[in-house]
Amino acid sequence: MEKLKRVVGVAFVDNGKLLIVRSQRSSTTNSWTLVGGGIETGETEITAALREVNEEVGRGFEFCEEDLLPIMCFKEAAASDSDVIIEMNMFLATKPIHVSLIPNDEILDYHWYSLGETEYNLSTSIRDHFLPYAIQRGLIF
Repeated sequence: MEKLKRVVGVAFVDNGKLLIVRSQRSSTTNSWTLVGGGIETGETEITAALREVNEEVGRGFEFCEEDLLPIMCFKEAAASDSDVIIEMNMFLATKPIHVSLIPNDEILDYHWYSLGETEYNLSTSIRDHFLPYAIQRGLIF
């Protein structure tokens, strides 16, 4: 029986590039994902997104609900475990990151991804859902 896990993803776009991360969890499948993670008990999608940004970007980056634009929700197999189905609530960050992105216990690497780069194994949530959305709107180039 498949497990359902509710998650959030926050897409940061700057100058046509998308911030992708390789976390401890996603490194097991060598995939790159958005800033984000699981929704904890008692959290809303918004509070989970804010918590995840604080945990994964941090470093004094001030981010609030007004900086999040809900863009889509979908279900698919998790990038880190194909036996888990995720329900992804995806947000577009409307505030640029102006702090240094330094790997930590959770995030191993950060990268500003440009279209056409082939050396990054993008999660399906990015490849199949966010990129078509972003390309259609001229956000990514």
